[in-house]
Amino acid sequence: MISASSSKYDMIMKASVSLFTERGFDATTIPMIAERAHVGTGTIYRYFDSKETLVNVLFQESIQRFTEKLKQDVSELPVREGFHHVFCCLVQFTKESDYALFFLETKKDAHYLNHTSKKMIENLTQMLDDYFNKGKAEGVIRSLPSNVLIAIVLGAFLKIYQLVQTGDIEMDTDLITELEQCCWDAIKLHSSQK
Repeated sequence: MISASSSKYDMIMKASVSLFTERGFDATTIPMIAERAHVGTGTIYRYFDSKETLVNVLFQESIQRFTEKLKQDVSELPVREGFHHVFCCLVQFTKESDYALFFLETKKDAHYLNHTSKKMIENLTQMLDDYFNKGKAEGVIRSLPSNVLIAIVLGAFLKIYQLVQTGDIEMDTDLITELEQCCWDAIKLHSSQK
């Protein structure tokens, strides 16, 4: 594969993630990606031998970038501090790539993902599961399944971010702080529940 720093490569990746997010994998074609990326169809095939290869590289790069944002095992942090860290990583990751979080969330169990892609999401999910299990064991987080807790936080975050993308609201520091607190309040174990 040609160097990932290539501007054509970057244009292909940006076009791919936006189209896969908007249209889905099956409804997106290589010619559509080429048109949006302003490159020839053949150029895409110089980088990727198939649409499946492209989507897996894209998926793996997105997971890797998000994991790099986390940089440390959140299960080793105090529970509330760990939540703040993960939330800040979500915000930063989304600011850097408008579509990446949506792509990762909607495609994590997709039929076209290869073993490496599935293993990467499994590792990320396990890290978050360990964090939530620690919080539950310490009596800080609700005793819901971890995938439900992830859905509560990520679902709220993604919906708010959709409102930002459509221009209905502006993402500023106050909104981010309030959103984090609302998400935390939704998953934390309140004293009346103990």
